Amino acid sequence: MEHVQVLIAGGGIGGLSAAIWCRRLGLSCLLLESKDVLGGQLSQIHNEIPDFPPRVYPNGTALLEELLGHPVIRQLRPRLGETILRIDANTHEVHTSHQVYRADYLIIATGVSPNIIPALADCPRVLSPWFSTTSQAATVKGQDIAVIGGGDRALESASNLSPYARHMYLLVRSDHLRARSEWVDRVNRLPNLQIMWHTEVERYSMENDRIQLELRSEKKEAPNSITVDWVLPRIGVRGNSQAFASLPVFDEHYLQTDQTQRSVPEWIYAIGDVANGAAYSSISLAVGQAMKAVKHISLGLQQQPEYE
Repeated sequence: MEHVQVLIAGGGIGGLSAAIWCRRLGLSCLLLESKDVLGGQLSQIHNEIPDFPPRVYPNGTALLEELLGHPVIRQLRPRLGETILRIDANTHEVHTSHQVYRADYLIIATGVSPNIIPALADCPRVLSPWFSTTSQAATVKGQDIAVIGGGDRALESASNLSPYARHMYLLVRSDHLRARSEWVDRVNRLPNLQIMWHTEVERYSMENDRIQLELRSEKKEAPNSITVDWVLPRIGVRGNSQAFASLPVFDEHYLQTDQTQRSVPEWIYAIGDVANGAAYSSISLAVGQAMKAVKHISLGLQQQPEYE
């Protein structure tokens, strides 16, 4: 069993920032990333990043390239393609797809994943969760699109796609939109958008490379089905916390922490989106939380230099 002082789970900007702070504060660390590349969701950000000073980045890839050039990251020896399966809160054992570690501290920075609509799980005409409605909108020009969701991201997507799409549907399972008023006002002015309230997808079938959605609705006048070229679900995200079933969570499987990012038991910390929830998803916040978690570990070790 390999002993690790600080084990970092996740190679996105939060996990990489934690590694930088470990080096700065003299802590040894090992970073695990389930995918075969570092960067987490940064490479999936196709829009401009104007709120991570001092630079304005054209997209996430540009930020990631700069981050990977950091001296600490260049010397980092992450273990890619290694997934945490479970932890033992009492023994400090972390079981992965490759081996078992004994970690003095664990920092979880595993991010989030998009929620999935079971009825569309294997549908070939569902656009990727990472589909950019700004840089990739022209690829669906002249086609019919169903956007599913009633929050900010769903309405932003509908607004961005409207100039390119022939006709659009916005499927909302409730009787109101959860988005900010600016997005509500914008979609209400779209000439080619039809909002379908109290509507959910029950199943789908393919018809000549188009998808027929069988719908369930409380409204008697609502159609039983619609046929479109593409479906774009925008129904939120959930924390990637499956491997940490014993830890306290809130809302959509986000890990609950105290003000120092510490969970229960106290040798485990969580940072970034997996601990913040969708409303506070932020690159800047993830970086700051990485500092806070590692700093708290370092201060604790200074007070108790010998860890048992």
